[in-house]
Amino acid sequence: MNKYTIKYEFLNTLYNGYAFFFGAVFPVILLHLISKSALKDVPEGSKPEAVTAMFIGMAMIIPLASIFLSHAATYSNELDKNVPERILLFGFSEKNILMNKLISNFIFLTLCMVIYLVGTVPFMDLEKPTFVAGTVWIFGIYLLSGILMMLSHGIATLIRKFGPTYGVTMALYFAMMILSGYMGISVSDLPKQLKWVSDLLPTTQLGNSYMDFWMGKEYNFGPLVQSMLFMSALSLVVLLIAFKVRERKN
Repeated sequence: MNKYTIKYEFLNTLYNGYAFFFGAVFPVILLHLISKSALKDVPEGSKPEAVTAMFIGMAMIIPLASIFLSHAATYSNELDKNVPERILLFGFSEKNILMNKLISNFIFLTLCMVIYLVGTVPFMDLEKPTFVAGTVWIFGIYLLSGILMMLSHGIATLIRKFGPTYGVTMALYFAMMILSGYMGISVSDLPKQLKWVSDLLPTTQLGNSYMDFWMGKEYNFGPLVQSMLFMSALSLVVLLIAFKVRERKN
């Protein structure tokens, strides 16, 4: 790792207009629009809790768009043009490249989170979380982002072509959004065959039932920890397989 490669990776992500808009600006706009239109019939006393639930859930778009989709698109485009092979000639390893990208993407994620908080918190009547709940929520988003980046890095390394990689990650993006209850279908309305899949997604656990812990109520951390472990194992397996396949081809 060094500051030059991290700066290069950060600017490479920042100049991706899609990642910046859908990872930082779009969640703010969407939350304002939905909170004003969908909640107009909600009683005034219940609005803060309803808006807060939407605020927590809408934040899940940030790691999915700014990290998962963005990194898959950027890195697959680099692989398509053999950019990593040239970087390897300067003594960098696959792990070096991944670590530089991870740090730069975390910096970009922080920028997106700041924009999201500044664009929503001062203008909405939100329920304040307990200190522990707020801290765990922020930590969970960064942890989820790291897991999603491993998954997208592995997918891009396996496919190595921009078009197919983008198609696969976009399909997974919408699948996670639907199964997590962010595309008009609530988790409780999902068929039983899909409900157990939804419970294994960190986006479901951090954006739906987490509201109880946010409000200081009793909360079972089991499903959240289980979903993080499952997603971590899945992403790590995909990444290790991708490295192995890449090593054989090289």
